[in-house]
Amino acid sequence: MRKVIMWDMVSVDGFFEAPGHDIGWFVFEDELAAYIGETQLGTGTLLFGRVTYEMMAAYWPSAEGDIATFMNGVEKFVFSRTLTSADWARTTLVTGDAVKEVERLKKLEGGTIFIFGSADFAAGLIEKGLVDEYRLGINPVLLGDGVPLFKPGPQRTKLKLTHTRPLKSGVVILHYEPAADAG
Repeated sequence: MRKVIMWDMVSVDGFFEAPGHDIGWFVFEDELAAYIGETQLGTGTLLFGRVTYEMMAAYWPSAEGDIATFMNGVEKFVFSRTLTSADWARTTLVTGDAVKEVERLKKLEGGTIFIFGSADFAAGLIEKGLVDEYRLGINPVLLGDGVPLFKPGPQRTKLKLTHTRPLKSGVVILHYEPAADAG
């Protein structure tokens, strides 16, 4: 079964966007680009909620470099009840049951499935136990306000730390999996 990994850059105080969908505070440098190259460029599928999809689809088609080539070429699914089309290359629009579709995708052959951003969409998958790993790039900044990555949920989920990678920029990458005794 394919693994679903949620990857996000977050502030120390837990926000993945500052007010106004501002992500300009992310620390992005060569060491982080190397990490992405090592861990994400072999991904088989990307999942997005509408807001993140629209932001990504507005940026990546005109960008250049290895990450842009990957983002524009990888299979993508956008989950939305309001979009009527998804024109970014290799994107499928899903307007129905997100949980059922992700359960179906996990059973297909192919590489890892990543969720970028998309906190509202991801919350439903987290609640149903469909996220197999959380990868967080903790940025050395306190935003004070913004969009929290994790939404309030019905249950506590214990996590097990599986990997840490501090970067010279002050970003610390953490990998967590749901603990066997989660709940």
